[in-house]
Order: sequence, then structure tokens, then C-alpha cells
Amino acid sequence: MGLVTELVRSERCARVGAADSGDSRVATTALGVAMAALLTVGCNMTQLAVSTQAEIMEQAAPVLEEQTDYEFSRIAAPGALIQVDGLLRVSPDNEHLLLLGTRGWASYAYGFIEDNMEIAEANGDLEKADHERDRARAMYLKAKDLGLKLLDTMNSDFSDALGRDPDRLKRFVTEEFSDKSDVPALFWTAYAWGSAINISRDDPELIADLPFPRVLMERAIALDEGYFHAAGQVFMGVINSSLGQAIGGNPEQGRKHFERALQLTQRKATIVQLNYAQTYAVQVQNRKLFDSLLKEIVDAPIPGGTPLALPNTIARRRALRLLAQADNLILPPLDALPASPPEAEGPQEMQDAKPDAPKAPGTEAPQPQEAATPSTPAPAATSPKPPTTSQPPTKTRSTASH
Repeated sequence: MGLVTELVRSERCARVGAADSGDSRVATTALGVAMAALLTVGCNMTQLAVSTQAEIMEQAAPVLEEQTDYEFSRIAAPGALIQVDGLLRVSPDNEHLLLLGTRGWASYAYGFIEDNMEIAEANGDLEKADHERDRARAMYLKAKDLGLKLLDTMNSDFSDALGRDPDRLKRFVTEEFSDKSDVPALFWTAYAWGSAINISRDDPELIADLPFPRVLMERAIALDEGYFHAAGQVFMGVINSSLGQAIGGNPEQGRKHFERALQLTQRKATIVQLNYAQTYAVQVQNRKLFDSLLKEIVDAPIPGGTPLALPNTIARRRALRLLAQADNLILPPLDALPASPPEAEGPQEMQDAKPDAPKAPGTEAPQPQEAATPSTPAPAATSPKPPTTSQPPTKTRSTASH
């Protein structure tokens, strides 16, 4: 406020001086300059306040990740997201806010909205599942747009480099984004974009964008593969394992990314095991791996008060649900299926099996006499029952997530 006071005092002095000299034009000019200065200071103070609050919010954000109460976190998160949106309206180019928005909307879509979608799928409520899928996709795309704006704010040539050529983009990000401090923007933009694609298999236009988030994520991994619990490696594992080879998938390559993530996290970030089971194990129909990964999640302690608390809580919640769906997600091998029952006899076979008609008395051919043998009871005849068969369960796949 001292600076504002000085400006007001200066403006008054200028007006007094102008009045003494009898020059009204000087007074008008002085007033205009003073008012412009006041407006500039006011705008700068607003931007400073927003910037300060954004930095505080960024430092405080990990508190949500340290919660172990899933429902509390689900209810609390939207308030923070709305606050970020409000501040972005005041300061749309603030990098701290753009990063908070990108990360926040993408994380909320995965942690809570996709969870609603999977529950609806498991309950057979396809209308509800489609509704939640649309919500998640909208949030991911909003996060993607914020992330692209963030990258463009960090480097004004980014939008031109993005274009429609992933090779050109790869050359650009390799040259222009070369520091670990660039990783959060690269990672969260790629994560949001790729996640929108992953739940939109019926959208060819969106699927065609896959090379672009892949380029951004590969650059983030090259700069810091351990960032956010090796989530870059998990992302690459999901994309390769859950998509068919025709649209860029490669399950075996995906397995290598998951194994690397397990190594980097020392198996403590169980969201890795969750995505490994939900995508790769289901894709290759490996029941043993599927069960072992999910049981590992269920048995792992939740490290409350750490950045892994909420992610591991989400992982355990989904692991229990997936274990209950295991028979629908992974079919038994063919050699383990029960044998089929014998086919029923047709009319012709039944006709052939009829006994001969009885012959008139005295026309039977004489039968040779057999030697007398001790009479022993014949064993009781039993009719073998056909084995009970059951049809293999129909396999239903739920959309994979990260």
C-alpha cells in the first residue's frame, strides 16, 4: 500500500504544480499518468496474489495423496479443482495453475470417475458405465488441453511443432525440453491425452492421436523415468498391453515396462501391480500372474501419511473387485474344460437297436447243451451316467485403466 500512497501523493503534487502554473493540460496529463500507474499496480498486485496462492496450492497438493479414506478424498478433491479453475480465469497463463489443473483433472478422472465406470460395468449397468466413461473422457480431454497450453507457455514454439507430425514433435521436445524440471508438464499432458484415448476405443479420430502422447511420455521417461512412482513406465505398459497391435499395442513390450516399474518402485507403489494385472495379464490370459499380482496388492500395507497412501488405497479397492471378476476376465485353458456328454441316439440308431421279433413256438433252433457249472451270481449292471458338463463362462472385458 505504500507504493499506492506515493502515487496518489505524486498525482496531487502534479495537479497543484500545474494549477500554480495555470496549465490545465499539464494537470490532465499528470492525472492520466497517475491513474494508469494505479491500474498497473492493481493488476500487478492481483497477479502477484494469484501467483502466490498457486505456489501455495502446489506445495499443499500432496496432502490429498496422503489420505487413506477413499470417500473423504473423493468428496474433497472437486473443491480444489474448482478453485484452480477460478484462479486460471484471473491468470490464464500461470504455469503453476496450468500444471495443477492438468494433474488434478486427470487424477480425479482416473481415481474416482473410472472407478464408478468399472463398478457399473461389473454390475451390468451399461448405461451408467457409458455415462461415467463420457465424464472421464471429458475430464481427461480438459486436462490435456490445459497441459498443451502449459507446454506452449513454457515454449512458444510448441504449438507449431505439435502439428500433425509426431516425428517433428519428437525432434522438437528432444531439443527444447532437456531438464528434469520439464518432466511434470510432459508427463501429465501425455498421461491425460493417453488416458482419454485408452477409454475411447470407439473413436478412430482420437485413437489416431496416440503417437503424440507417446512422444511426450517417452521424453519424460528419458529425463526422469522414476517420476511419480515410475508412472511413465506404467503408462507405456498400459498402452502397449491394452491396445491391439493394429493400433500400436505390443503386450510383450508392455510387460517389460511393467517389470521396470516394479523394479523402480521396489513393488511399493501397488498401482503398478494393478495396471499390470488389469491390462497385460488379462490380454495374454495369464490367470496365475493375474491372481498373484492382485493378491500382492490386497496383502500390502497402506502407508498412511505418505504420497502412496491414496494411490495404494485405490489399487486395493480395485484389486478386490477384479479378483471377484476373475472367472469372467480370464477363461480356463481348453484342456481344462469338462468333456462333452455323449450324443443322443438318432431314430436310425434306435431302429437298429430294436430286439428281434419273437418266433413261433417250436421253430427255435435247438441250442447246444453247455456243461454244468456252479451257479454264481452275476455282478449287478450299472448304467454309467454322463459326466456333468458346464459351459465355460462368457468372457466380458472391462475397459482397462492406468
